[in-house]
Amino acid sequence: MLVRSRIGDALLLSLAVALGCSGAQSRLSQPGVKRDAAKSAVDKYDTDGDGSLGAAEIAASPALQASLKRTDKDGDGRITPEELDARFAVWRNSGVALTRLAITVRQSGRPVAGASVKLVPEEFQGQAIKSASGTTDSEGVAHMKISDHPDEAGVHLGFYRIEVSKTDQAGQETLPASNNTDTKLGVEISPDDPSSSRLNLQLLD
Repeated sequence: MLVRSRIGDALLLSLAVALGCSGAQSRLSQPGVKRDAAKSAVDKYDTDGDGSLGAAEIAASPALQASLKRTDKDGDGRITPEELDARFAVWRNSGVALTRLAITVRQSGRPVAGASVKLVPEEFQGQAIKSASGTTDSEGVAHMKISDHPDEAGVHLGFYRIEVSKTDQAGQETLPASNNTDTKLGVEISPDDPSSSRLNLQLLD
């Protein structure tokens, strides 16, 4: 069985995006966050106005909460604009335009088949970071992509909310709102996270 590392996948996908199938320049390039993204993030969630994000403010963003250990470089439990800028620099310096991502969805330890999975980028990053979607197979695995175009079978680096939805035959949602309309699920897709090409997601009650 061939096992390919996450870094190898990212580098191969970056090369494919740069050259295109025919060796010509692809229409894709590495997206960037807007210049004031760090300030925008703090402005959005900083309810006490102290210029940084504390525990309760971070919890309001599932993506920032999920990334806290990587983002909070000084370990004080807070996120500053400077720490966010450092995360954006990691993405930018990687040169990665898209990276592959498979999300395995489980509920009470069992795989969830036929669920719609969506990555919704945090608005403070700007409009270049695109949403991605996928549908889980019989093993609960969704292969995420930003569109059906062959060049876009992957996801952008970024901070995302995760929304998981599954409806019954009557079109009624079967999963708790904490997984979709009021999601508490989030992720940072980053080149320095060795597990970010395969995400194991346990649904919330």
